[in-house]
Amino acid sequence: MKKFLILFLSLIFANSSYGGKEVIKNILPNHVTVLFKWTEGKGILAGAIFIKGGSIEDPEGKKGLTNLTFKMLLKGTKKYDFSSFHRLFEDSGGYISTSVGDEYSVIEFAVRVNDFKEAIERIKDMLYNPVFPEDKLNQEKLNTIAQIKAKREEGFSYAMEELREEIYKGTPYQYSTLGEIEDIENITVRDIKKHWETMLQGGRFVVSIVGDTDYGSIEKYIKDTFEDLPKTDYKFPEFSVHIKGKKCKELKREGAQTTLVVAYNAPKVKEKYYFPFKVLNGVLGNGFTSRLFQELREKRGLAYAVGSFYPTRINVGNLFVYMGTAPENTEKALEGIYEVVNSIKKGVSKEEIETAKEKFIGHYLLDHQTRAKQAWYLGWFETIGFGYEMDSKYVDYINRVKEKDILEAWETYIPEGSFCVIVKP
Repeated sequence: MKKFLILFLSLIFANSSYGGKEVIKNILPNHVTVLFKWTEGKGILAGAIFIKGGSIEDPEGKKGLTNLTFKMLLKGTKKYDFSSFHRLFEDSGGYISTSVGDEYSVIEFAVRVNDFKEAIERIKDMLYNPVFPEDKLNQEKLNTIAQIKAKREEGFSYAMEELREEIYKGTPYQYSTLGEIEDIENITVRDIKKHWETMLQGGRFVVSIVGDTDYGSIEKYIKDTFEDLPKTDYKFPEFSVHIKGKKCKELKREGAQTTLVVAYNAPKVKEKYYFPFKVLNGVLGNGFTSRLFQELREKRGLAYAVGSFYPTRINVGNLFVYMGTAPENTEKALEGIYEVVNSIKKGVSKEEIETAKEKFIGHYLLDHQTRAKQAWYLGWFETIGFGYEMDSKYVDYINRVKEKDILEAWETYIPEGSFCVIVKP
């Protein structure tokens, strides 16, 4: 049944790009990249504006600046106050939101086609004329500080933040996108304005739009919005991080369970073993059929929760394994993680590989059901350096992965070392 579903979804999305026509790519004279795809449907347009540069560009003493800057973009402009700015998107049945990652930031929106002209006018005013009201900044600072404190109360988040500080020490990746409380308290409206000015560079912008209209009918509005950005090129800053040897850090905190997180080296985006590692991660820790779940929870009864994840990053690559267990089982649980990860080198069955691929591909195809996600993926692939074309090739690259590739990937990265953080009562 599962294989039939994957085949069915693959046939639905068998076009050159998921969900519709071919993608139009237009690079403006100021180096803004515009992507557009027409999908026939219910008269909806969705967009994702990727801006290269995330929290890793936060200056020393101002960690959290990018996150606050993008939150403040939605607080109103010179032409539109907070209410009138958001009303158009809400009345259209859509939305506008922002988010910040380590390496890039995103403005996402969706509106009815008939409302696009008014929506893009608001976005233009947001880009060039944000007002950054001080009272709103003070509120966002309080909200962000509350978020940081809440994360520290949750075992997994606390462990991940501590692990991040250890393995990325000396690089901007050691800091959360939310920032540091002491820094946030000192960020001013002037800091926000200055930082936003540095983000307004043509070479940073990838504008991806998907929806039920033709490109010609909206092209002039897109150009009018983005063509005034300064003409620039942009290159992501480069960092190199490698875990060497086997190290652990133990922390005490109140709670009923132990949380373990173990980090291993893994490929950065576009490196040779990127796709095999995606499948390796699926075999190891994605879902109830994964090795970690079957061995440590089902057979040994050690885990409350267990799994692994492999984030896609431009500068740093890591595989993370996590587990929640009873305090008295801490040592057994950690040894169990090492054993299961090391078991990959002995071989991976055809069934494991196929199951991992099916899960990965099924999630990927289902994620493309909305125009918003289609726009996001096109923009994301273009931003991280694969090119938007990877959106329609991704499944094929996953399907090409063989056991030999997984074993080579494991041998290239995993034996180099690991770093674990243990948070226990």
